[in-house]
Amino acid sequence: MNETLALAELRNLRRYAYCILGNRRLSDIAVEVALNSLVSDIHSVSGRAVSRLDLYRKVNVAAIATPGNVSAAAASGLYAQFQRLSREQRQVASLRAVVGLPYSDIASIMDMPEKGVRRTYCEALLTLRDKPAAVLIIEDEVFIALDLQQIVRNLGFSVAGIAKNRAEALRIAGLTKPKLILADYRLRDDTGVEVVKAIREQMSTNVIYVTSHPDEVAATCDRKDDLVISKPFNPRALAAAVQTHLAA
Repeated sequence: MNETLALAELRNLRRYAYCILGNRRLSDIAVEVALNSLVSDIHSVSGRAVSRLDLYRKVNVAAIATPGNVSAAAASGLYAQFQRLSREQRQVASLRAVVGLPYSDIASIMDMPEKGVRRTYCEALLTLRDKPAAVLIIEDEVFIALDLQQIVRNLGFSVAGIAKNRAEALRIAGLTKPKLILADYRLRDDTGVEVVKAIREQMSTNVIYVTSHPDEVAATCDRKDDLVISKPFNPRALAAAVQTHLAA
């Protein structure tokens, strides 16, 4: 195998696998499996030349076989947004926009007509340009609110706003119609449960309570599907919960 070729392409291969799987550990496993598979093929077929496109074909196969589900909880920015696409859209969009391959090479890698590649790429762009799901944060501790905001944005979703009280929460919710609310329980002169109930009188939305008072939430919340995460929270666990609730 041409080691120079593999080394030169390794960074792009890892980026490509990450776009497909949305998980750094799984994507590195997929690249390793792909390279080992290609070495085995070369040993079994003496003198076979290896092209740059062979590397991406092998990553495609390895990504499908890699154990574990897609998990964008560990991804951020562009990589997290790619998880909104179908697998084929992720493959085509990342080969074009991230790796920078021409349509003809992508068609060869994907074994599909170039016209189909162009159509899939356009569909992916349209999906990525759609307004991402909005999350309303109800939290009166500024640093915790900013931590929550960063977690949401790293997942590729938008923050509808940060509310410190009922009036702000109702105003922001009315304007943005959030798909998910992250709410503290104890607010100044109010509780997160009561604020959420007021919002739900106007619209339907999922809720995750992030609080130091989980027992009080359990005692006063009338929705069994609402999730409660205790403070101090694990950012990765919270990110996974946000993604799960937004996919519901």
